[in-house]
Amino acid sequence: MTMKTLTQLTITAALLGMSGISHAALTTTVGPVDFNGGASVTATSNSKLTATANNDNATAANVLLGQFDPSLGVLTGADLSLNSSRIQALSGSGAKSMGPGRTANGSGLSTAALGAPGVSSTFTPAITQSGTGCSLAMGHSSSSCSWDAGTSSEVATNSTTSVSSADLNSYVGDSSINATLSLPSLAATSTLSRTQGGPSSSTSTYSVDWSGSVQADYTYLLHAAPSFADASTQSSLSLNFGTVLQNSSVAPLAFSLYNLADPNRNGVNLDSFASSGDSAKLTTDLAIFTNLLQGGSNSFAANLNTSTIGAFSAQYVLNLSDWNPGGAASNTLNQYQLTLNLTGNVAAVPEPEEYAMMLLGFGMVGYQIKRKQKKLAKVVV
Repeated sequence: MTMKTLTQLTITAALLGMSGISHAALTTTVGPVDFNGGASVTATSNSKLTATANNDNATAANVLLGQFDPSLGVLTGADLSLNSSRIQALSGSGAKSMGPGRTANGSGLSTAALGAPGVSSTFTPAITQSGTGCSLAMGHSSSSCSWDAGTSSEVATNSTTSVSSADLNSYVGDSSINATLSLPSLAATSTLSRTQGGPSSSTSTYSVDWSGSVQADYTYLLHAAPSFADASTQSSLSLNFGTVLQNSSVAPLAFSLYNLADPNRNGVNLDSFASSGDSAKLTTDLAIFTNLLQGGSNSFAANLNTSTIGAFSAQYVLNLSDWNPGGAASNTLNQYQLTLNLTGNVAAVPEPEEYAMMLLGFGMVGYQIKRKQKKLAKVVV
């Protein structure tokens, strides 16, 4: 048994609808993985007209399929495709010690199913095979016979089944999932045309050989790409209010959170944020959000409280994650953090005398500049 993993970074024709927005889904395929197995059951009728034996839910084969690699992105869907055929075989025998002649015969019946996490695909109706029988001659001595109905023609057993969204997590990781080919009903029946006379028996063996391949087709979106910039990844941002006067009105400083554009990219959530430092003076209107789409942004603002004199600084750490459209387990490897740094100085308002001296100083500077301009004008003339 071999396993071949083929990654196809192609856009499928089908679109995956999310929150009213269509995303192109990327695909990756694991397999096909070949299998060849089967199961059998034997029924024996001892001096009875008929007897049935069951080997229900027998496993014909197990197929290991590689899980979705979460480094590729966020799993949004999975299909298991089965391409296979079943062949039935039936044979039997009869025996008696004495008495009238009789015929020994039998038959077989089976159903089939493909099972895996979130997948339960059955194949109906049941397939059956009838025996050809053999005769036990009349007489006082023991006798035996055998019959062989041989093998049937191949019965195509194919399907493509989607994994339920609730089970997608089972398909994420660096290991494998087990797909089981089973026979929910597997029964053999043996018959005798009569039971009078000495002891007699009829035995029939029914078997099913099942071979083919199974593959997993995964659809996914690229991981989210949160940033403070709209065109490239920027994980930290520093905003400085500069020096402002106490109790003055200061304009807010705007900033935005982006999910970098890519038609194949997943949405991003802002799950939480924590502040440290002078966060009572340097505040924001940050708010939790979910599923910020690729190419989108959410705008916020930072504010400085000028009621207290001092040099202030605060840091906000933002915790973000992939939006969860299906395989939440593929989100866990890609949690994101952005850091917002805020600074600002609040200075005391100058006393009136100091303010007047400042104005006088500014006036003297202006006077000197004007004198120099006049001198330069005379030189030019």
